[in-house]
Amino acid sequence: MQLVEEAAGRGEVAGHFVAIAREIERQLIAMKGKPIPLNIDGATAVIYAELGFPAPLARGLFCLSRSVGILAHAWEQQCQGGRNKGPLPKGWLWPYGGPAPRPVPTRA
Repeated sequence: MQLVEEAAGRGEVAGHFVAIAREIERQLIAMKGKPIPLNIDGATAVIYAELGFPAPLARGLFCLSRSVGILAHAWEQQCQGGRNKGPLPKGWLWPYGGPAPRPVPTRA
């Protein structure tokens, strides 16, 4: 966000969307009493908007970037030999005993 604000200060982008994002952050501080920073999704939206991308194209670019990140994470997990099952510790997972039995159809 700071880089976008600096670009706005140099006149490279308008700065409207970064100003909106900063105001949202200020409002959240006022409501919650503590800072709640913008996450990467919000920051990405601000950058695309400041660069003038139409919303549908920005959403598509966002989805593409997320897909690359997910693919990279899965590849890293596979190369490490670790699990690729999410953030739960192994001891918290339930055992898998195969597919559930299929119900037997009854005739009326």
